[in-house]
Amino acid sequence: MEKHILEQYTDLQQEERDMVRRIQSVSDKLLNMEMSGYMVADSVTCGKKGKKPLGTRTIKGIPIPEYDKKRSALKTYKMQLKLLDDKLLQMLIEVEKYIQSIEDSRIRRIIRYRYIDGLSWVRVAHRMGGKHTADSCRMAHNLFLRDEK
Repeated sequence: MEKHILEQYTDLQQEERDMVRRIQSVSDKLLNMEMSGYMVADSVTCGKKGKKPLGTRTIKGIPIPEYDKKRSALKTYKMQLKLLDDKLLQMLIEVEKYIQSIEDSRIRRIIRYRYIDGLSWVRVAHRMGGKHTADSCRMAHNLFLRDEK
């Protein structure tokens, strides 16, 4: 398996987190629109008797086009998230099979920490413990992937 496929998996994980953040943002805006009761207000006259108005009323409401646009965006984002979840699950299965096929336990752990857990090289070295440094983990990783080709 090439390095770019492993990195693609990490990118898909980030993309999924971004999509969840977008969904939460649009949901919050919709909820705010619904909870506030209205977004726009206008004052209108109730008629005139001669030049004098009979009275005024305030009309309040949700701007339907904006509300519908946000609901539509939310629905689209949720469908995209479902597709991302499916793609991520398929790729996770492939990546896990590949990682399990690696004979060296040390390399398996490094690759799992880096790509499955999405850790930085410093955190990978910390998890590996002992004499491992960020550079030693990165170099072992790069050497292994270069030899795999």
